[in-house]
Amino acid sequence: MIKKVLMLALGLLCGLGSMTAQVRTHSLGVELGSHNVLLYELTLARHFSVVSRTGLVVGAGFSAKRDVNGKQFTFGGLIPFVDIEPRWHFSRDSSSGLYHTGGYLSLRFDGEWDRATLFGHKYAMGDDRPQYTLAFGPYFGWTFGVTDNSYLRLATGLNFFRTKVAYYSGGHYWRTTNTESAISVGLEMVYGIRF
Repeated sequence: MIKKVLMLALGLLCGLGSMTAQVRTHSLGVELGSHNVLLYELTLARHFSVVSRTGLVVGAGFSAKRDVNGKQFTFGGLIPFVDIEPRWHFSRDSSSGLYHTGGYLSLRFDGEWDRATLFGHKYAMGDDRPQYTLAFGPYFGWTFGVTDNSYLRLATGLNFFRTKVAYYSGGHYWRTTNTESAISVGLEMVYGIRF
């Protein structure tokens, strides 16, 4: 499946690069909110772009089941991450020349460095510690133009993850979507500025 996804992304990059774009072919920006990032967007065609972001994501979660401490909501700190996200913008003409407005569908590839989390959980001696997480999943989002160079963006999607967890005594194991029997739903709300 991963090979098919990579081939699709490569096809988008190669096959659509020659089509005319409605917005500027590339732009830099910052986003603040649930994801605090620096970003670069490359517009491949009128309805296709690739966004790459790096920064800090707010590690918060809600579960229908209570954890060992009886909590349903958890705060995991600010986690460094990097992602790449091919997007298909299905809305009509954008109201800005710097970014796409309206709705989009995307496939997000994400890497988080759990070991470097800021303001996160304090692990006791002997606790297993997450090292890093790799994830991918489909997302749906909507960008609302505020000014010609700023916007509000909302997105939600599914995350299929694989986390490397280190034993305190040495060695490691993997937590995945299947081993955790969990469906991870991502929610995102950011305010962005483009340059």
